[in-house]
Amino acid sequence: MNLALKGYQTRILGTLRDYLREVARTGDPRNPFEKIVAANAAKAVPYIPVQIPGLAGVMPYVCLRVPTGGGKTLLAAHAIGSAVKDYQRAERAVVLWFVPSNPILEQTLAALKNPRHPYRHALERGDGAASPGVGAVEVLTIEEALRVTPGTLDGATVVIVATIQGFRVDDTTGRKVYDPINGALDDHFRAVPPDRVGDLEKGPDGKPARSLENVLRLRRPIVIVDEAHNVRTPLSFATLGKLQPSCILEFTATPDREKAPSNVLHRVSAAELKAAAMIKLPIRVVTRPAGEWARLLTDALTLRQSLEGIAAREAQTSREYLRPIALIQGRDVEHTQELKKHLVDEHGIADAEIKICTGKIDELKDVKDLAAVDCPVRYILTVQKLREGWDCPFAYVLCSLQETRSATAIEQIVGRVLRLPKASFKTEPALNEAYVFSVSPTLAEVLGELKGALELHGFTGAEAERIILSGADGGVLPLAVAPVVVAVHPDDFDKTLVATHAPALIGKVSFDVKAGTLTVSAPLNDTERAWALSCVKAPAMQAQVTAALDEVGEAAAAWGAGGSLAAHATGPLQVRLPFVVPLLAIRQGELLEPFEATHLLERPWKLSERDATLSEALYPAKRAVGELGLVDVEKESGRVRTERTEGVEEDSVETDFVSRLHQQVLALNGGSEWSFEQLVVWLDRNLFRDPEERREIIGVESALFLRKALNGLVTARGLTDIGPLVLDRHRLAEALAQRIRQHREAERLAAFQALLLPESELTVSVEVSLDFAATRYEPSWSYDGGHKFKKHYYAPAPGELHNTGEEFECAVYLDGLPEVKTWVRNLSRKGPFWLRRSTANFYPDFVCLLTDGRVLAVEYKGAHLATADEAKEKASVGAIWESRSDGRCLFVMPTSGGLAEIRRKVGMS
Repeated sequence: MNLALKGYQTRILGTLRDYLREVARTGDPRNPFEKIVAANAAKAVPYIPVQIPGLAGVMPYVCLRVPTGGGKTLLAAHAIGSAVKDYQRAERAVVLWFVPSNPILEQTLAALKNPRHPYRHALERGDGAASPGVGAVEVLTIEEALRVTPGTLDGATVVIVATIQGFRVDDTTGRKVYDPINGALDDHFRAVPPDRVGDLEKGPDGKPARSLENVLRLRRPIVIVDEAHNVRTPLSFATLGKLQPSCILEFTATPDREKAPSNVLHRVSAAELKAAAMIKLPIRVVTRPAGEWARLLTDALTLRQSLEGIAAREAQTSREYLRPIALIQGRDVEHTQELKKHLVDEHGIADAEIKICTGKIDELKDVKDLAAVDCPVRYILTVQKLREGWDCPFAYVLCSLQETRSATAIEQIVGRVLRLPKASFKTEPALNEAYVFSVSPTLAEVLGELKGALELHGFTGAEAERIILSGADGGVLPLAVAPVVVAVHPDDFDKTLVATHAPALIGKVSFDVKAGTLTVSAPLNDTERAWALSCVKAPAMQAQVTAALDEVGEAAAAWGAGGSLAAHATGPLQVRLPFVVPLLAIRQGELLEPFEATHLLERPWKLSERDATLSEALYPAKRAVGELGLVDVEKESGRVRTERTEGVEEDSVETDFVSRLHQQVLALNGGSEWSFEQLVVWLDRNLFRDPEERREIIGVESALFLRKALNGLVTARGLTDIGPLVLDRHRLAEALAQRIRQHREAERLAAFQALLLPESELTVSVEVSLDFAATRYEPSWSYDGGHKFKKHYYAPAPGELHNTGEEFECAVYLDGLPEVKTWVRNLSRKGPFWLRRSTANFYPDFVCLLTDGRVLAVEYKGAHLATADEAKEKASVGAIWESRSDGRCLFVMPTSGGLAEIRRKVGMS
């Protein structure tokens, strides 16, 4: 089963793949990391070299930060293909996959061993340009790895799933890992290459120990750390040092920032998860004093019941089955049993709908599938936390009845209500959100707890504040529209009219005749109000229902219809200001479509007729080596200091880490006894990173080009056979792919320049346009400086804008221009508005709606970039977009200190 990657997942894997390929090319983990972070993150940070005893400082160790609900395990499965193919440049590898606990171990093993599971599919097949896949896979436990054969390791990528404790000497299983006379592993040591003997631990006889530890040392494993925080202890680092990994890739929501700071290569934001329909946001909060716990519980139960009605309505339109579940947090185990009795006796809830899940009692263990249509469970009672690995996107409501809580009590279960079912938006807005009810003396206390809990789940403090909607009067947080309950005597209900109108009022008004309550959960129109009031006979009761309807209606009107996601309705998006931008399009007959890369590939060209020479610069005869660095702590300030170390010999173990790794891996992946045609076939199959690139070139053209390139290399470098090229085939494939890319870019440039001519088919039309009001804004980080922007379309802050610098000054200038009605900070690489260059899309830094209805795109560039070829191409396509828009669009490209150019452009008519 394939699970399609979300946009942010493709981006994070692309970032990792770019990084690993560059490390493999240069041997240096530092520079690629710092360049990527400087380009994509809120602030530049230095790379902290590995400080693990026994490991080289140039071994890459990076972290991918993904909040709860972001799919860390799926990403880890995809990342393995890149680590094998792009970094190790191998056909297969050994992978150590560390998980935090035994329950997660069992869950991960079951998924990876299942041939139909999305994780296994990701491992084997990857996902196009995002991840290459590794082909055949074997998944083992430590116990199974203790008996693994060389044939298994030579025939497939082997993934060993374990906890770090399982590799420690003080653990029973761990001791077996280091057992020097494991006879089951003898075959691995019958022909150890002489240059590898020194890498292995010695046994009692002075020869390499026949241990799993040494098998792993020989194979240079890739290490995956899947939310395993206990891997980052000194003892665990020492354990990793014994195993001689080739790289460490960490996937976590909460990377270490102090003791052993993680090198965070890429961070996923709450906005990205929300835009991808991965999590329920916002989280709506309702609080009551501890003395009103019963009323709070009733509120939570009523809301859950209303959500089930809304889910029934959802099913009618989307055919998706949903049964909202409430998690109720009691004081202790005994209290959960009392609560169960209370739910049955006082609220008439069926016993089968309630399950207790605590440390002592686990009534969920026999429930095979909480999402099954025939599963009756609607309420789960717990105390501190639910079983590790337990996951149920149907959980929508959290009700905490604990008067005093530990710092982590909320954190341990709040993550259970975050995941959105099937990772897809529902047509009913209420089903895209989560709900928290809590007893507390103050609202601020609960908000603080939730904020802290969300930070522990990988969200920033600023994100946490924005996604919690409270009942605060004033302040910066918007008001949640909480349900209002009216007590109605059972005899005052008109049971016939209740039966008639209740189905039409599902999700807005619920009637519990037996309990004597009427609950208003959402605003009603005039017809619905009349229906609701007719269900109550006594005029006094009708007056109370009217008051409840008015209370909910007024709250919703003040804070967004239906209690929408928006904060105060003051931003342009929140007041539904239209913001439509015509796109650069191409007309082909009667068809009009956005101008994209595919339109530059329509001219046929023959790869076989292009120059296949690989220069020394493109494919150097000698491999690159890395740089060394120094990490120290300044005595006076205690700050971490990093610097490069000069004058390191190129043949040292440290600097030659990646080159030596590649040699070791190549030796393990088979000899060089290939024919010329076998190498051609292999290169043709492994040449292209993006399948789209492969489809552009027919097979015979590729093979002809490859034969020409190989013959040229053999002649130019005086090779007597192709053995060296076979052993170096991964690096050779990368160089050939780059050479083909050069030819492709030249073809695209010619096609692009032809389309810039006056008679070309390019046009600008509102028929092909972007509507910002219907576009999800998903910055990886947001502006957090002191300046308050007033006109940014997506309030409250622009995305991916630094607090200082030329682009910040440009944003302030635009925000203050009287002619600008609203504007958007367009996001690099994922912004909704882009223009096509010859080789890639480019995303103007700012898009503005002017007061006269025109649209202005601003691409700000420093003076040092103003004359670059890329900048010239941007200016050309921007000018085409403007000139063919019939005056509706403007494009300006101011340089350093040239903000007045914007005003001059705006003044044009």
